[in-house]
This record gives sequence, structure tokens and C-alpha cells, in this order.
Amino acid sequence: MPVPTQSSSNGSTALSRLVVQQRHIDTAQAGKKLRAYILHEYRDMFVRPDAIALLRQKRVQVNGQFVLDTHILQPGDCVRVEIDMIQAIRGRLRGIDVELKYAEPGLVVLLKAPGINKPMIEWAAAALEVTRDDYDGSLPDSSDLLPWIAVNEVDKGLRSIVILVDNEARRQAMLENIDNGLVKFTVCALCHGNIDQALLDQATAKSVADTAKKALCASANENTRGNPPGQYDMWFQYNNLRADVFDLATLRVMSVTKSSTAGHLTMIQGAMTHTASPSLVLRRLMFELGHPIAGTQTYAKPLQNHKDKGALQAFLKIELPSLADIGKQVVVDEDIPPKLLNVCLREAKFYGQRQKKAIAEIARFGGSSGQPASDTQAWTVDLVNGKPAAYISGRKEFCGFVFRVTPDTLIPRPSTETLVDTTVGLLNKCAGAAKILDLGTGSGCILLSALLRTEGTSGVGVDISPEALSVARDN
Repeated sequence: MPVPTQSSSNGSTALSRLVVQQRHIDTAQAGKKLRAYILHEYRDMFVRPDAIALLRQKRVQVNGQFVLDTHILQPGDCVRVEIDMIQAIRGRLRGIDVELKYAEPGLVVLLKAPGINKPMIEWAAAALEVTRDDYDGSLPDSSDLLPWIAVNEVDKGLRSIVILVDNEARRQAMLENIDNGLVKFTVCALCHGNIDQALLDQATAKSVADTAKKALCASANENTRGNPPGQYDMWFQYNNLRADVFDLATLRVMSVTKSSTAGHLTMIQGAMTHTASPSLVLRRLMFELGHPIAGTQTYAKPLQNHKDKGALQAFLKIELPSLADIGKQVVVDEDIPPKLLNVCLREAKFYGQRQKKAIAEIARFGGSSGQPASDTQAWTVDLVNGKPAAYISGRKEFCGFVFRVTPDTLIPRPSTETLVDTTVGLLNKCAGAAKILDLGTGSGCILLSALLRTEGTSGVGVDISPEALSVARDN
């Protein structure tokens, strides 16, 4: 049984919260080294460095004696461990990336990093309470702390601002404030597409619902059972949301970034009331507006080169009434996280690099409309809405040869050169004259490249498009 003791290293009235635990080794644990035993048996109480520190600080005894951490335990050995509970709790707390933004009796507001889930932040709130310098209550060990209660959603993949309370009565009081619109959450998100502010201003719960239900009906298979429009309504009930929650959201376009993979990325900011799940509401709303938030979560759309991101969203601000001081308004305000800003910077950088490459390609071959190769000002290279560089110049290099291409043909990719290399390798092994049939020949670049790199080979290119065949004949 743990034996609590009280001591003070500085002579003050503060408690160091020392606890002594004694455990006896059974046959299953016998044969282990003392170090391995401590790391395993106390893993729920200590982080690894603090568990190792117990041995170095000579706070572990076996049968009343200090021994090396390599000591082999025997059946019946008594392991005595002296634990500073405050140090143990603070050690575990260091491994949880949370920051205290506001505190009052029975309520805290924490900022959590991505990767922190609900049980972790609820334990962290309790740990912050008992490790206060002026805390004078009872102190269980770190694994037995009674977690606090998260009031609003805790999305593991997002940087979130979370309200936590110490009992159910305070939770109900804060939920009542949320239902009455007294709590406002502001969330930013990176969305696909070039979003016009007018689209956000005109969106209503009714217009979004009408569009969503039509889409559900259109995508429903004839054999599908159930009521597709009803599925939309059930989503609000399942997530305990008001049917008009979209009407209570105020959305604003913050910035637009060009992207070579997504066309455009728009940073938006949404201020939401009457909901404890603001990031979910924003994600569903932008999904139904046709501009999903970048990410891999439900109602999000992955962004190429950033597919490891759960959702490119983050809490920016929370406004709530104090439960302890009637009339006091609590405001926690944060900057846009560097993660989202860095995604925009990288996408803009990649777009610029691709644009320079496209201009160089056009300058090399000249414009298809007759501009000289040196007159690069004659062309507008828009990687988002404009023509690809190959369609502007009318030329594309493939397998070391230059071919004519038009919008009637596909632009050959460098990866397709592997197909030509494999074909040439097989043709060179043929004993006699080989023949190639290229179905869907397009510009004819694959067939012609194979013929140009082999001797005695002939081929036929077939395409359903007369325009494509005309390009192939020119090549």
C-alpha cells in the first residue's frame, strides 16, 4: 500500500507530496532487471526519463538496500519506491503539448496542439489544477487523477482551443451558454478553389440544404434503400446541431493562393455560435458549397503533397462568459498557425517554379500562333485557368524528339517514356521484322518514338478522332 509522507525542503508549508510504494516480485516478474521492471510497472505514472531518474537519485531500494539498475530481481523481493507525486505529474504533463490560456475556479481554457486527443487534454486539465503552487487538496497518483470534462469538440488532428470544467454542473452551465449563443468560436481553414466572398455571404441553411439534398438524390442508386434527403437532416440530429446552424456562421475570405495542384487555395475564417462543434460545422458547410477544406478527414479533400494532414484548420479565437465572475467576458485570441501559412508559401513557391518552367518551354519552341521564340511577352501563362505550355507552344519533347501537340491530343508525360523504353527492349529481341499497333495513338509520339529507335520495325496508329490523326500525320 502507498504510504504518504509530508516534507518540505525549504521550510515552508508547501507539501512535496512524497509517497512510498512497496511491491513484491512474483514469479512472472522474476528474472527482470530492476531498470526494466521500473520502466514497465510505473509506465502509467512516469515518463521514461523520470522513471530512470528514480534509480539515479537512489529512490529505489530492493529488500531495504540500494542496488544497481542491472540488478536481477528474484521471487519475493520487496521493491520500495519513493515517489514525489508533483514531480511525477509534471513529468507526464511535459509530454502533452497543451498551453493554459485562462483559468478560474472549476474552469480552464487550453490551447492544444495537433495529435492531442480528448482523454489526454482532459487529464492535462486535472494535472494543471493539482500542480498549482497554491493547490492544497488531496493528491492521487498521476494515473488516478480524475479527468476534467471537455465542453466543446476535441479534434485530434487540429490545433484547438478547448473549454474544460471540473464537474457536470459546470459543463451543463457552459452548454447552456453555447445554446444561447453566448460562446463564439472563430476557426480558420484552407479550402480548395478560388472562393468569392459573395458566395459565402449568400449561403444560407436553406440554400445549402437544397443543394446537398439534390446532390444526394442524384448520386443515389436506384437500388439504394432509404431516404437520401433524410440522411442530410439526420446528420444534424446525430451531431446534436441546430438545423439552422449554417445561418449562424459568419464567413470571411482572408487570402487566396495559387496552387499548381489545386488551382487555388483560399484561406477563410468562420465565426460560429450555437454549436460546440465549430470545426465540424465549417468543414461540412464548405463541403456543401463545393470548396472543401484541404485534408483527409470527413467532408475534406486531400491536397496533393500534403496528404498527411488531417485537416488544414485551426482555432483562432474563443469568446465565452465567465462562470465565476458574472458579467465578465473571457477572450482567448491566437494567430494563424505556421503550419497553414507554410502550406500556402510552399504552394505559391511550387506554382512559381512550374510557371517559370512553362515560360521557358514556350520560349524554346515559340508560340503556336506564330510569335517568335524570343517574344515571351506575347504569351500569358496561367497554370490555373489557362492552357498548358505545350498547347501554347504547340510542341512537346518526348524521348529526345519534339512532337506537335494540340488540345485534340494528350500531352505526353515523361513517365510514359518508360513504356517506350520497354517496347524498344522487346523489339530488339525479335528475330524478324516487328510490327506495332498503337490504339488511341493521339499525337503518335509513342509509336513514332519506338519506330525511330529501332530498325526494320513498322507500325500503325489508330484513333477515333480525325483531329488527333491529323496531328499524328504531321508528326
